[in-house]
Amino acid sequence: MAEWWITHFELLLKSGLNKKDIERVIKSGKIKFRDGFLELMDFLRDNNVPLVIMSSAGLGQESISQRLKEERMLYSNVYIISNSFEWDENGKAVAIKQPIVHCANKDEILIQSFPEISRITKDRGNVVLLGDGLDDVEMIEGFNYDNLIKIGFFNSKKKEREDAYKNVYDVLVLNDSSLDFVNYFLKRIPK
Repeated sequence: MAEWWITHFELLLKSGLNKKDIERVIKSGKIKFRDGFLELMDFLRDNNVPLVIMSSAGLGQESISQRLKEERMLYSNVYIISNSFEWDENGKAVAIKQPIVHCANKDEILIQSFPEISRITKDRGNVVLLGDGLDDVEMIEGFNYDNLIKIGFFNSKKKEREDAYKNVYDVLVLNDSSLDFVNYFLKRIPK
């Protein structure tokens, strides 16, 4: 997996990726939030709940933060762990920062590279983990918590894959559905 991502980023660097390219992608309107995302963001902000976004996004942390900024939702409770580029003075990507985040390394070893996450989650006993891959449940490994609910987004029609998701997630949200269940659930947790 690491080799695949290294090749991916080498190709982006060779192509001359520029910050303006990421801006064009964001402004194209093709990157959309799941329905209910804006409500979720406001709820988390209003209740001072940290949101850790861990993504192996191909355009990196810059694309995620820029998309959130566009919606005025890059709140102070939002922390992004994702791939990130080094840029030259002209806005051209010249390197990818280490470690490279991919779907198979979103666990405690990776988290240790981001000490601010340990600081913000230190005294938090409850965790709601959202993921769309089987390996995403490993993001919680190494953290101390009292309660954990794992909500998986399953978008495949393959029954055998659905069974695998049912084995690792507590709740499945099917068919690119909204975040309505997540919002409903969070609002019913006593403060």
